[in-house]
Amino acid sequence: MLSVVRSRMMKGEVDQAAEVLGVLWAALPSGRSEIHRTRLHGVSLELADRFPMAESVSTLLYKATVAYGQMDDFPAATTTASRMVSVWRARCQSGPTDEALCRHAHALDTLASTYRARGMREAVAGCLVELVEWHFTYGNSVGVAWALRELGALAILSGHLEGASTKLIRADELYADCAEDSEIASERAECHVLLGRLARAKGRLHVAEQWFNKALECLKDGAAEEARALRDATRGGQPLPSTSILVVGEFGLPIWGPPRAPSVGLGVRSVG
Repeated sequence: MLSVVRSRMMKGEVDQAAEVLGVLWAALPSGRSEIHRTRLHGVSLELADRFPMAESVSTLLYKATVAYGQMDDFPAATTTASRMVSVWRARCQSGPTDEALCRHAHALDTLASTYRARGMREAVAGCLVELVEWHFTYGNSVGVAWALRELGALAILSGHLEGASTKLIRADELYADCAEDSEIASERAECHVLLGRLARAKGRLHVAEQWFNKALECLKDGAAEEARALRDATRGGQPLPSTSILVVGEFGLPIWGPPRAPSVGLGVRSVG
């Protein structure tokens, strides 16, 4: 099979070569592949070297990252995810479009998932800082707000409460400056939930209750139920309940299952 891939590469048929490699990566975690992972890894990176801006290469590298994650080989997953980021960074630098910025954000999210699996929170923060820089450069204020919100969530998880406060308050200010639609209002409400959690962590129960109430003005369905539970627990001086929708930090969640949509939860909006 790898000989077929090399033949495709020699002919410049990058999409066809990537497709074959993708099939091999999908089979690897189950043990159904006859190709050793070291050889598969090497040929995949060779394809990335030869065609550094090909979208199909990014898709292949995503599949490789997922396969490594399923096998708990997170250092190797970091390697393939880093190359995935390189594809979209290069494409954005050569001519940024809404789609390229969206895919770059997704690649950074994928890379961050490998860092989170390894407990490397500073590296996750580095991915978010790059996301802030790209969104800021291309005038996407909502994207900057989302990334700052996620940096604030990461600071909460790391116990850096003052740093979390600075980032979350700035994110809320940016959201307030944006022309609100239902999606932006929901994102801002999730920022308010994080501000409520932060106030709880500081022992400011009344302030926390106010933030949760503010979030409830825009949240709906399951998210509203969780915010209400957080508020009621705070009001009663009880420990905060666990949540599955209003999680602390969406960026870099595990991708070792079905592929996640590139535009979900990454603060990506049209930049013109």
